[in-house]
Parts: sequence; C-alpha cells; structure tokens
Amino acid sequence: MAFDASRYVVGDEWVYRLRDTEPSERVRIKAVTPKKTTASIEVEFLDDGHRVQTVPSSRLKTRWANVEAYDAQQAAWQRIADFELDSVEQSAVSTVYSTLIPEEVAELDWRPVENATIIKDRAALTEILQMPVDELLEKVPWLTTDEGTVVSPAGTIAIAEVACRAHSHTILEHVIEEEAEARHKCKHGGPHPFRKGEESSPEWEYYWYRKHVRPEHELLRQWCGHRAVAAHERLTAAEAENHRLDLLVVELIKALDLAGETARAEQFAEEHERERITPYLARPVVDRPLHWSEIPVREVKVYRRRHW
Repeated sequence: MAFDASRYVVGDEWVYRLRDTEPSERVRIKAVTPKKTTASIEVEFLDDGHRVQTVPSSRLKTRWANVEAYDAQQAAWQRIADFELDSVEQSAVSTVYSTLIPEEVAELDWRPVENATIIKDRAALTEILQMPVDELLEKVPWLTTDEGTVVSPAGTIAIAEVACRAHSHTILEHVIEEEAEARHKCKHGGPHPFRKGEESSPEWEYYWYRKHVRPEHELLRQWCGHRAVAAHERLTAAEAENHRLDLLVVELIKALDLAGETARAEQFAEEHERERITPYLARPVVDRPLHWSEIPVREVKVYRRRHW
C-alpha cells in the first residue's frame, strides 16, 4: 500500500526538527514526492535565510499553528528522560514486569523515551506494589498522556524494586528455577539461543551465565532485600567447592581403577592434573616486548650431510 502524502499540502507551514531533541524550525512545503512507505518533502526554512532542502516526511512533526503545544510536549518528554538503564537493569526489569505486573496495569514503553513505564491502572498497581502509586510518583519525573501516566526510567527501576520487595518469594523462586536450568546447561550445554538448530557447549553456557544471567540474578536478589554476595565470599565459596569436587574426582578415579578400568583411570587422573585452571592460567596476559632473558631457548640439532 502506497504512503498517503495527502496531508502534506504545498504552501502549508510545518514544524521541522532535525532530531527529536533539537529546537523546532518553521518551514513551508514547496513540493511533495510520495514513496511507498514515506515521502520526500522539499521545504523552505523561513527563519534561516529561506534556504531550500529536501527532508523526509518523518521530520515534519505538526503544523506550525500547533508549535507551542508540540514544544511543550517534547519538553515534558525530555524532562522524564533522566537516565539510561544498562543491559542488566533492562533484563531484570523485564523479568519483574513479565512475572508480576500485567500489561493492562502497566507496561514498558520505548518511544520516545526508552524504558519508561505507562501506568494504565493506578489502583491495580497500588495493590501489586502494596504502596500508593502517588507516593512513588513524588520521587520520580512523570507526565500524563492519553494512554495513562508515563513514568521516567528512574520510576521504572523504582516500580520494579518495590514490586520485588512486595513479592520477593515469587521472584526468588523464579531465580532458583533459572539457576537450576543454567547449572544444567553449564554441565551439558543446550540449544544455542542465537544459532537455530545448533547446540551450545558447556563452556559457552558458563560464559553466558557469568556475563548475563548471574548479574541479573544478583540484582533481583538485591531488589528483594537480600545482601549482594561480596567478592571475597564468592572466592571463599569457590575454593571450598573446588576442593570438594577435587576429592570427589579422586574417589571416582579410584573406583574406576578398582572396577578394572585401569587405563581409563590413569587417563582421567592425568587429564585432571594436567588441565587444572590456576590463577596464572586464568588471568589475561597482556602482550608486551620481551627482554632477551625472558625469551625461551630452544635447542635444535642440525644434521649435516657428510661429503666423502
């Protein structure tokens, strides 16, 4: 279906914005070239030396007679665009909203402010959060539109955190289920999330867990009121778990040897010792010029053909 360009009439004056955050400029339409999904509009900038330029129709926002109302609306949107959520916060918020908050009560909005929240039913949201919505709105920027009350990204974070506190048992159960699934994948692999029909390796699943899943779970636990695990506590637990598994592997190798699988037992014992992950092997190595004393020496025997 062709783009309907009938609303753009030659001679009419419109509001032009190069970007949504730029000031409004007054332009007059000189020519319209319809396309399939948009239109190219030749306009004259009335307050900028009457220069002529061809612009996409998406940059013409409204008729110039409505410029004051449009500018006020855009200023309100910019006011609630207080900060951006990182990838971990976005994932955690999506989990909370999909688990606790129905779309008919409140939903995430992406345009024109990313990660804003549209509150559609204040009474229902008050019941979910177990606190008055008006009390929350006193602490964050917001505005009112035809769809409902639009809360800034800071308000989105606040809603998610309050919901977690009010329903910590539900969120923590969700975290435990996801961690059990991640633990299985880190041992056996699973369907690759980005490569259809391929299986992921346990190593890739562990990388994905450390980079994306675990940070989200830590944040959800924090929102539920649980203290975040300190780095030294995680290290102590990891060393204790490594020691426990080391003893278990030794017992399994012994049992394999006693069962008559001596060759396999020796193979596993040698592999277990040879492929240990130590801090020296795990830390990143930065390339740098080597001193001559650091360059390893390799002896090569040269055989020369004798000439008789």
